[in-house]
Amino acid sequence: MIKKILDEQQLKAVCDVLAETDSGYTKTELTRLLQQSKIEIASDGRTSNAYGYSLGLNKRDWLYNCLAKEINKSHSLNKVYLFLEKALNPVAFTDERHREKYKYLFEGTNKALLLAGLEITTEGKLIEVVQAKTLDEVDRRVNSLQRQLYNRAIHWEVQKYCIKDYLQKDYYDAVFEAAKGLAERVREMSGLTTDGGTLFQTAFSKNDPYLFFNSMQTDSEKSEFTGLKELMEAIFHLVRNPAAHTPKINWKVDEVKALDVLTLISFAHKYLDECHKMPEKP
Repeated sequence: MIKKILDEQQLKAVCDVLAETDSGYTKTELTRLLQQSKIEIASDGRTSNAYGYSLGLNKRDWLYNCLAKEINKSHSLNKVYLFLEKALNPVAFTDERHREKYKYLFEGTNKALLLAGLEITTEGKLIEVVQAKTLDEVDRRVNSLQRQLYNRAIHWEVQKYCIKDYLQKDYYDAVFEAAKGLAERVREMSGLTTDGGTLFQTAFSKNDPYLFFNSMQTDSEKSEFTGLKELMEAIFHLVRNPAAHTPKINWKVDEVKALDVLTLISFAHKYLDECHKMPEKP
């Protein structure tokens, strides 16, 4: 559960991005997102009669009123946070024509959220992060670190374990936690309880595997299957074991090295996406 809160100015900044006239959502789109989040639609003050009409609130102020009224009514930001996740759900932007709009909304919203210690991940999940103190810090974190993760299509399972450390520039813990997360996922999928090389050798045993992603009938399939096992073992030899046994101050991990390691772990997770448990295994 998210414990950090948005203050009035931060909420207004988020609304200014999402309801921006040219690059933001239309009022119809915002209405649909509010309804999906079960937030009451506030009046925009627009009126009309036989003698004329008044325009009422602009789209940004109207959206702010909708969210503010929900907070005041429920004394909670839960539905507002749900609204933000729905607004930045990448599924809505799969069409290439919508990518620039997504980029604007994603970066603009996160610039406002970081000042509150929050962030929307590339998976559309709201998480707590270290609060940014300055606009320079906001720009650096959104435009550099997060973009690097996005550009490399880092798997959500990797981000889940490491993104908080990564955005704090704690690259040592970022790669360490991501490596541990890889083993944890294999345990969850296979039902095994071991760790490291023993875990991967058992889960992807050529003769008696717990997990599979191909039929292992051809030499190519067998080689690919063995390759995934050896990749996971290599990740543990390169990352998990040194990090576990070397003092943090002596194991240097800069941003470039961290990104390379996270990309490698992400590649392994994408293979795990295709894996299934053998039916006869408990």
